Amino acid sequence: MTRPASGRFEGKTAFVTGGAAGIGREIAKALLAEGARVAICGRTGMSLDRARRDQSGDILVLEADVGSEHGVKEAIAQVGAAFGRLDVLVNNAGIDSFQDISDFSRDRFRAVMDVNVASVFTATAAALPLMQSADAPAVVTIGSIHGTLTTSGRADYVASKSALIGATRALAMDLAPHGVRINLVSPGAIETPMLLRGWAKKAPDIDPETLKARAGALHPIGRIGGPEDVASAVLFLASDEAGFITGTELMVDGGLSCKLAMTTLWDD
Repeated sequence: MTRPASGRFEGKTAFVTGGAAGIGREIAKALLAEGARVAICGRTGMSLDRARRDQSGDILVLEADVGSEHGVKEAIAQVGAAFGRLDVLVNNAGIDSFQDISDFSRDRFRAVMDVNVASVFTATAAALPLMQSADAPAVVTIGSIHGTLTTSGRADYVASKSALIGATRALAMDLAPHGVRINLVSPGAIETPMLLRGWAKKAPDIDPETLKARAGALHPIGRIGGPEDVASAVLFLASDEAGFITGTELMVDGGLSCKLAMTTLWDD
């Protein structure tokens, strides 16, 4: 799907954590196309190199581990040094986890919570001084359908994404006096490398295209999503068009969360 550029973010600055691949890469691409100056961060590796090479526009590529408090703060400091202000913060970085309770590891749990939850608080707090100089600053965090509906063997990941729902509501209250809005986008099945890796773990003997077709058939819309579907939602919530929206969760899931599983009982 080609998104027509409208220049909604002309003259604005944005920072996308985990912006080198998957959903984050598409969000950064969309913001650049809309005229924003964009900083992204990710861990060292091929995805960062590709982002430096492939993304067009005014982009700053940073190496940072958002699981580290120091890493997050240092990245925000570099954004401030480069841009002098920040209009949009997208807390996108996250890690997946398939940890059955019988194999529970507190270290793994902490790692998931550090990246998926603590980084959101750290980045938002560190960015606040930069955002207060913007005209209509906005924070958008990427959650997951798993914050509300889930499957077995994912309790640590689900705990992290459920925490973001409450955190978004509470942070909306804390940030409002500073003139900053915050909202949560919770994607469903989005075709990304992370999703395909997860499917490979759950069903290693089934072809990914077969799984994609099966998953699409479960959605009322009839397909799984693409990163551009999430990016469109993020751009809306970060834009002035959403100026009266804060503390809310937007499900981007093709209607999956509306569907009662037993509706298939009457299918032929």
